[in-house]
Amino acid sequence: MSSAAKFAIFTAFCVSFGAQWAIAQEAVPPGEAEVPVIASFEALLQSATKDLEASATGSDAMANMALARVAFSSTDLAVQSTGIPLAEKAAELGAVEANLLLGDIYRRGGYGTAPDLLKAKGYFETAFKDGSLQAAVALGSLYLDTDFTAEGRKRGIELLSAAAEDGSIEAANALANVYLLGRGVTPDTSKALHYYGVGLVSNSNTSIVAVGDLLRTGASKLQPNPEVALQFFQRASTQGDLGAGRRIADMHLRGEAVAQDIAGAIGMLTELAEKGDTNSYIALGDIFTRGEFVPTNGPRAIGYYQGAETLGNTAGMTRLAELYIAGLPDTPIDLGQALDLYTKAAELGNTGAKRALARALLSGQFGSTDPRRAIALLEESARLGDGQAAKELAVLYAGNEPFPANYDEVKTYLDLALAVGNTTAALEVGSAIATGPLARTHREDARALLTGAMDGGVPGAAAVLARLQLDGAFPAQGVSGVITMLNGAAKSGDIESARFLIGLYRDGYGLLLPPDPAAATDFLNSVSANIGPEATTVERIHLEALTSEDADTLASVGEQISTLSKASAIQVLDILRRKNARAYVYVLQKGLASRGEYSGPLSGTLDATTIRAFNAVCSALNAERACAPGPLTRGALLTLGNYVLQPTT
Repeated sequence: MSSAAKFAIFTAFCVSFGAQWAIAQEAVPPGEAEVPVIASFEALLQSATKDLEASATGSDAMANMALARVAFSSTDLAVQSTGIPLAEKAAELGAVEANLLLGDIYRRGGYGTAPDLLKAKGYFETAFKDGSLQAAVALGSLYLDTDFTAEGRKRGIELLSAAAEDGSIEAANALANVYLLGRGVTPDTSKALHYYGVGLVSNSNTSIVAVGDLLRTGASKLQPNPEVALQFFQRASTQGDLGAGRRIADMHLRGEAVAQDIAGAIGMLTELAEKGDTNSYIALGDIFTRGEFVPTNGPRAIGYYQGAETLGNTAGMTRLAELYIAGLPDTPIDLGQALDLYTKAAELGNTGAKRALARALLSGQFGSTDPRRAIALLEESARLGDGQAAKELAVLYAGNEPFPANYDEVKTYLDLALAVGNTTAALEVGSAIATGPLARTHREDARALLTGAMDGGVPGAAAVLARLQLDGAFPAQGVSGVITMLNGAAKSGDIESARFLIGLYRDGYGLLLPPDPAAATDFLNSVSANIGPEATTVERIHLEALTSEDADTLASVGEQISTLSKASAIQVLDILRRKNARAYVYVLQKGLASRGEYSGPLSGTLDATTIRAFNAVCSALNAERACAPGPLTRGALLTLGNYVLQPTT
């Protein structure tokens, strides 16, 4: 270790602990030890440094662990990396805390160290054998996230169960999530609530908020109850949970369990932000960027995002970059600003910014491409524990662009993505292997990965498997086998698989399966409680759009779309423009008429009056270029749809 690195480590350590050390020295009874003369701060610092260095090179686990933590607290990567051997020495000397810390470091990467799942499991296992409940939770979660075999799932659940029985609230919450999502077990909302109860009786905010979320949205065999959910959030909020406070504000914003109060919600978030909650600044910026509840206001959104940035939340920078990329009526697109913001956030360690820059360098979004730099950025992000970056690297290495396919690299980055909890990475990576150049040699690996993900309860895994089987990427089970598989996943609470099966009945699948709207409707009715009211409405509109263009259907579609969130409404409009142009035009006519910008009949007919109204809006929004290809294009959809769905007050 260099003298500079030592000095940085020991300086930080002694600033933290020098006072306590001096007090301890003063407390030594006379005659038992000589009290040192403290001539100056520097002299005490030097004495403490020598003392700790001597202890650390011997058999003092505490000294090694303390110095390791000081190293990890440094902002200098070179100093951080010196903490690894110190922590490893502490682990060798039997420090349980060192084993826990090293397990987490090797699971996620960081401090100049690449992730290593075998090492992570080894350190967690050692801590677990020493009786650490925290190690049992970490190890159980690691097995469930990375090992999709029956043995791996069993081991994960056994570890979490043992820790929960010994009183670990963290383990109980993890088990609740396992039973709620059906992660390798049959979904069981009652069991989930039982395990959340461990935290509730201990007044754990984590458990209180989790049950509030469950009651707000509902779950299998549990109807939504936003009124009671609000009570849970209020309890956690009074106990200092900022996330609960933001949820209360969001319920007032949407009118859930209370009368809608947009101004009140903004006031609540403003109060939280002024207390230093940077995520409330982000939420406020999003409100004025997305325009779902109030008209968009670029300058106001920018101010909120900058407020988060000022308090050190680099997400404010990335949100600002996204705003400058998309633009708003009062905030023009500015790719230069966006690039500067992403670069600044990436330099400060924001993994989302690193990913955004990498994608831009692969696609040429900001004017040039640089695949090597893009890969380097993704690798930096993955080493910081970014599971999304790790997944994107695995997908890139499953293809031949920008570099030749490499299964070993795919496996390395997939393992990392899974290790940090990005279990859905298995779906995209498995699909990329099965449909890319690696299929010839690793098709069975892809199928085993996807089958394990499905058996392990990863949402959407059955839908991905079904699509690949229908397309011939894997040996076919036949249409009936695919439908049986999707049915089982849907009944287990897999919303994505349920919606895929609805679409399969509704649209058919080439020559394999003819469309059957009646079967789609029946199946939708049977799973509507599981997929929720918003998704059910989207699917009902989709079904109606296939069957008729009469006046009653147009009116029904227009009424239903008004109940959706803006994001879902845009999704529906995109469906309509491709499958029922009259319904699409009708919704836009209705929206423009409510603003006094269209005076013709609500007919769904794209006549001259309608086209003039559309063009006037595109011109007013400086979006002529996006609208020029025609009103039924995606550019026109985003311009006109966002405008008519934006609140008028």
